[in-house]
Amino acid sequence: MAPQLVVFGGAGEIGGNKILIQDGSVRLWLDFGTPFGRYKAFFNEYLKPRATRGLWDLLALGLLPPLRGLYREDLALPGLWERFAGGGMHQDLGSAIDAVLITHAHLDHLGDVAFLDPGIPLVASPITAAVVRAMQVTGAPSFTHEWCYLTRRVWDAGSRTLQVEKNAPHQGRRFYLLADSVPRELQAWWLDPPGRSRELNGSPPEPFPGRVGDRSVRWWPVDHSIPGAVAFAVETQAGWVAYTGDLRFHGREQVASEVLRADWAQLEIAVLLCEGTRLGENTRVTEEQVFETALDLTRQAVGRLVIADFAPRNLERFQTFLEVARQTKRCLVIQPRDAYLLEAMARVSSAFQEIHGDSRIRLHNDPKARPDPWEQDLRERWRSRIVEPSEISKDPGAYILCCSLLDMNDLLDIDPASLKGGIYLYSNSKAYDEEQAVDLERLRQWVRHLRMRMEGDPDDPHARPLHASGHAGEMELADFVQAVRPRVLVSVHAERPERWREILGGTNIQVWIPEPGQAILI
Repeated sequence: MAPQLVVFGGAGEIGGNKILIQDGSVRLWLDFGTPFGRYKAFFNEYLKPRATRGLWDLLALGLLPPLRGLYREDLALPGLWERFAGGGMHQDLGSAIDAVLITHAHLDHLGDVAFLDPGIPLVASPITAAVVRAMQVTGAPSFTHEWCYLTRRVWDAGSRTLQVEKNAPHQGRRFYLLADSVPRELQAWWLDPPGRSRELNGSPPEPFPGRVGDRSVRWWPVDHSIPGAVAFAVETQAGWVAYTGDLRFHGREQVASEVLRADWAQLEIAVLLCEGTRLGENTRVTEEQVFETALDLTRQAVGRLVIADFAPRNLERFQTFLEVARQTKRCLVIQPRDAYLLEAMARVSSAFQEIHGDSRIRLHNDPKARPDPWEQDLRERWRSRIVEPSEISKDPGAYILCCSLLDMNDLLDIDPASLKGGIYLYSNSKAYDEEQAVDLERLRQWVRHLRMRMEGDPDDPHARPLHASGHAGEMELADFVQAVRPRVLVSVHAERPERWREILGGTNIQVWIPEPGQAILI
């Protein structure tokens, strides 16, 4: 049988990438992300999938493909597969899934890993693994967030619900890292129980051998808005199948993407699965421009508080504001989750070990009645670096405070006179849906109430640039694909996939726009 690929998620949508490659006896996935566009059509902050029903809600709404043998058995209600066996995409995969290759730690690329059978190996860079575990430890407990370890459920016939198995240890997932060795610091932390009520059974990550079954797998670091992002190429009987994940050419790691382009131009790629998030867009703001703008605005705010608002896990933007703090002789005050993530990064990256030791980084002491165990331990480790609201009130010009809409209540503990006249640097993307637009307007209301000034408002045409996209623009994508010269381009992670046919018209590159669940022979 000829090799084939099936795009179960990421076809005609941004995110939710789930791509299955089948070649002889080898079956592997490229990413397994959450389709947030479709997810938000049904759920929000208050309405979520029911843990007591396991996979049921997600399968019934078409948010997971009905593939028997792929998911956790403890999340399957009695009669589940009889109910969904008639679906158009239903298959019985058995248990022969060799691996899931994860490109980076954004949830639209890995979020639905939480539902996979824990015996399926996950392959990722060391940084991605560290970020994902930090996300799970510091996040709210949920069966939708069990990416590195899980708590098993059992069927309760009396209530006809799935219940957490009492006194059972957490079960770790199998991780393989794209590295020659696994740092000892990461191994010890990986097996450290995340709370104080359950043990954790599992094994630390192992180095990835570079093969899945009898097929070679290669990987390259790429420039993206989160560190540790990679692209993959899988050797098949029909030639190399390459997958970009998400990439750009205007961040701190732009050289990595340029190396990828040069290497893939020599690889004779048969099929290229290429992201197209920004097809139809060519605006280009670099991370260097963000730094220069943030530095200039901070220098103008002498004696006043500066607040930096950027996406969680955008560690590149964190580095940008740390450099601004250094050059303006301020301290960068971060939130507990940021500090925990920074510690995780220091376990796998020498660069972040140095950053972690920077005396300018401080921890904001927001009041909590009962901090989670991870935060209690963190506060003890950071005791000498904690900054109180009263200290910020006394000398607001000495700090850059990292926070977002979810932290606005904490600003009420700072003297209003110390907030007045300060600047709020909104270093995030524009709102992409109604819910985000409402949140952005809510944030503006907070900033006005606190008598601060917002800079970087994405709806202000005159705003100075304070955000660089995590994705390449259309012209950069076109240059990349034409340099790589694949035989076939398959569009993924794009809402305007038809643009590829216009861009590549007149070339010898075939363009395939996949339908969800449709098998494509390579």
